[in-house]
Formats: sequence, structure tokens, C-alpha cells
Amino acid sequence: MSRVAQDSVGDLGMRVPAQSSALRPRPHDELREWGGSSLVRRKRVLDLGCGDGRLALGVAAFATRVEGLDPDPEVIANAKRNARKAGVRNVRFAAGAAQRLPYPDAAFDLVILSWTL
Repeated sequence: MSRVAQDSVGDLGMRVPAQSSALRPRPHDELREWGGSSLVRRKRVLDLGCGDGRLALGVAAFATRVEGLDPDPEVIANAKRNARKAGVRNVRFAAGAAQRLPYPDAAFDLVILSWTL
């Protein structure tokens, strides 16, 4: 784990297995509950606690760019594999903590946080 993520949260965020993503709603269903695709359309989106990239990859079709951040490097590796497998090119994933965002101010138009402790 990166020093930033470790210093900020210890092992918090690594308590729920990545397989639990299968129990969560489909990204389009979740997005619809939040107000629909217009929420993310043509926006720069940060998905905090992105896990395996389920929601980030689901909103990528509507967004300009999506960044996924999670403190667990193992799930980030899974998210990157999922993005490659899906052929999604406007999503990037990184290990890090919400308490110390590795992005400049105003880098995003919208931050989403779903199923995250």
C-alpha cells in the first residue's frame, strides 16, 4: 500500500472482500436512483472508495473522465483489469486515501461515493 494510504487510514477500506461487489446494484440502476445519467454526463468524476471499479466503469460511458481511488492496491489492480477487459479508456484507478487526495483542487466536477465505509 502506498505510504499516503497507509498513513491516512491504516487498513480501513480493506475489510470487505471485493467479491461483495456482486451483491451491489448494477451501476445503471444505482445511477438512475441518484437522478440518472445527466448527473455525470460530460463531467470529470471522482469515485472515492471505488473498489473493483464497478461504479466508475458504469458511469464512464457518460462522463468525460473518471478517476477511481481506493486504499487497497489489490482491488485497484482488479479495477484496472476490469477496465482493460471492458475496453474502457476514460477511467484511471489509483491506490490512495480520501483523507489525502492526490489531485489538485477543482480537478473534478463531481465526487461519487457508494457502498463505502
